[in-house]
Amino acid sequence: MGVFAFQKETVFTLDGRTYKLLRKVEPDIWQAEELRTGRIHEFSDEGLRDLYAKGKLKASIAGTSPQSSSRKPPINVSPEEWERAKVRRAYVHAILDLPNTRAVIMPVIRETWLKLLKPPKRPSASSVIRWKENYLRAGKDIHALIERHHQKGNTKSRYPQEVERLTLQAIETVYLTEERKPLEAALDEAKALVDKENELRPKGMQLPRPTRRLLKRLVDTIPAFERYAARYGRDAAINRFRAVLRRRFKGLPLEVAEIDHTPCDVLVLDDRTFLPLGRPWLTVCLDVGTRCVLGIYISFEPPSYFTVARCLKHAILPKNIQAEYPQIQNKWEAHGVMSTLLVDNGREFHSQSLENAAYSLGIELQYAPRKKPWFKPHVERFLGTCNREVAHGLPGTTFSNILEKDEYDPVKQAVLRFSAFREILFTWVCDVYHQRSHRGLGKLSPAQVWKESITPDQILLPDDPARLDAILGRSERRRLSHKGIELDGLFYNSPELLKLRRRLGSTLDVEVRVDDADLGRIIVLAPDTGEPITVESLDKDYAQGLSRYQHKVCKRYAAREFNCSGPEAWLRAKARIAQIIESEYSLKKRTTRKRVARYLGESALPSQSSSTTGPAVTAALQAPPESGAPAQSAEARLIEERPLIADTTSTPARVFKPSYRVRNSQRFTDGSEE
Repeated sequence: MGVFAFQKETVFTLDGRTYKLLRKVEPDIWQAEELRTGRIHEFSDEGLRDLYAKGKLKASIAGTSPQSSSRKPPINVSPEEWERAKVRRAYVHAILDLPNTRAVIMPVIRETWLKLLKPPKRPSASSVIRWKENYLRAGKDIHALIERHHQKGNTKSRYPQEVERLTLQAIETVYLTEERKPLEAALDEAKALVDKENELRPKGMQLPRPTRRLLKRLVDTIPAFERYAARYGRDAAINRFRAVLRRRFKGLPLEVAEIDHTPCDVLVLDDRTFLPLGRPWLTVCLDVGTRCVLGIYISFEPPSYFTVARCLKHAILPKNIQAEYPQIQNKWEAHGVMSTLLVDNGREFHSQSLENAAYSLGIELQYAPRKKPWFKPHVERFLGTCNREVAHGLPGTTFSNILEKDEYDPVKQAVLRFSAFREILFTWVCDVYHQRSHRGLGKLSPAQVWKESITPDQILLPDDPARLDAILGRSERRRLSHKGIELDGLFYNSPELLKLRRRLGSTLDVEVRVDDADLGRIIVLAPDTGEPITVESLDKDYAQGLSRYQHKVCKRYAAREFNCSGPEAWLRAKARIAQIIESEYSLKKRTTRKRVARYLGESALPSQSSSTTGPAVTAALQAPPESGAPAQSAEARLIEERPLIADTTSTPARVFKPSYRVRNSQRFTDGSEE
């Protein structure tokens, strides 16, 4: 996927018609030509962004027609192709701002090659210029740098499968060992294995001896990381293939953005029962150059790639915040694809899904050194400011420092509903933080710096907002067969997948993008074209609107209560859990209610049970219990030692005892007196 901006010569499609932006007749009014009829239409900047955010407008990169989109490079590539593309991208970025003259770029190419030592032969100036032109023509999409040599020429092996099998056996037993024997030793072993097999064969069925070229080709099919790990150890491979880049300072909008998480220092209430739920998690993406907040995601979901992807989606797309909260006075202008995303070493940031999404959008990932949060100070400082100014001034605040609590009980003081806290947070961002002067910006406000530093036609956006879900979805590799695709016990199939199998083979491996908030559908990337195919679950009654966390809870409950598995048992488990939540929710302690809020998803409202109940769920509620299921009340199931909705990302909560508070109070008093 490439990126684009609303600027002169930009081509886009709207309602099946293709337009090209010609000129600006007013500061915020564009004239666009309909290419088929030649008619002139006028669009405002705000109107174009609104149509784009709603998915009605789609850009065509480099003036290409929408029919040519099927020839774009696919999203999914092999690890070897991906590594080679990243090397080419490094050369392109080294000469990106230089003129395409041999005398200027050759020293830069030579310096880059000495640093990378890849490819084995230094690329020529003409090759790097061609990579640069393809990269820019595709909107800085890394897939334009993939040449796909493996699809050229004869793709069938000239050696019998038995020879390749024996050669792979020699590679595994000789070459991929910590003794680090050379390729020649593996080749000798492969020849010995073939000779031994030929002793048992007649003369007319003799196998050819493998060559070094065959051995090298089979070695290259093994990912470089796995080869290095087998010969040097996994820790050495991690150090070699994952590097921390030096810190960069940029002052332009969307040049560098930082992203991080924090728990909010406030206890929020359920919107229906007004019972304390706990502290929600806040994920923020901040633009360094303007200090504007690009995106926010708030929920009870612990930090994961899912929360990162939701925050990035909110950061990239235009925001019409006043449609949801009319009382907000100022627009939330900051949005767009950033050039560099600075992250820490959290597990959610070291995922293949994030790397695929970033490189597909032309975003460079930079990792701060471990245990050094000051390498991304702006978002760290913003999170602290947000907690101090928003959370600490609200009833139910938990404070960041235990010494500030004194005799304050946040549970008793909590009166703020989750939906109200979300509204307060967005209001503070738009009407307070963005509008007041910032010391790091020369006493200008973030909104002023954003408005003065960038124009709407300079903001880069994904060329097709409908493909953004496929780009940001969690990446999985799955086998497609006549049964469809299996994912976490659920099966997905459609007529489109049948056509795909008929075109490419009865069984094939495909890349799948998953939205962890809704397992009712997945997006399958066609291996030959990369086009996203939306496929619904075969168990739609159960999976529609079901999150991945809810699915795990239902599977665990069905195995424990019904002693069985499968969609029917999971549907019954889903119905029983919804019944327990509705009937027993108000009786539980706060830690359980927080897990329930995570189970219910973004709404965190037990009354809004559309995602957990429905006609099929109601029928399951009326079904008789399994004969082998223990007779246990809902109250007993919720208060037993192993909770129904367990938070697998946290350690089990310790049972509170008043003696703990007495001992801790005495210890603190003794320490203060000393």
